[in-house]
Parts: sequence; structure tokens; C-alpha cells
Amino acid sequence: MNYQKHYDNLVNRAKNRILDSYTESHHIVPKCIGGTNNKSNLVKLTPEEHYVAHQLLVKIYPTQQKLVYALRM
Repeated sequence: MNYQKHYDNLVNRAKNRILDSYTESHHIVPKCIGGTNNKSNLVKLTPEEHYVAHQLLVKIYPTQQKLVYALRM
């Protein structure tokens, strides 16, 4: 399965919409692999999407222990 493609689709879909419900801020490129707090690296996700995004990131970067920790939190 192409986890990167699914992750990119999730992030791109979220970039082009406005949600009127509860959202969570997500770093597109995680800080532990060089991402920043710049607005261009943040996207608003639903809680469910946020969880899926972190699941996908663990699949994409399986050796990044900080991502595994973030998924568990």
C-alpha cells in the first residue's frame, strides 16, 4: 500500500476546505523530521483524520520513535 499517497491526499483535501466543527492542528511535515510551525506546514484536521494521519506517518517512517509516541498520545 502506498501510505505516502494516502497521507498526501488527506492533507491536500484538508488544505482546501473550511470546517465549522472541532478541528485539530496537524504538522504536515512532523517537527521530529524537520517540520516547522510555519502556517504553510499546518493543516486543520478532524480528530478522526488526525488519528489516521499519525497512523500513516508511522507506516511511512517506522523507525521514528517520536512519531510512534505521537500516535499513542
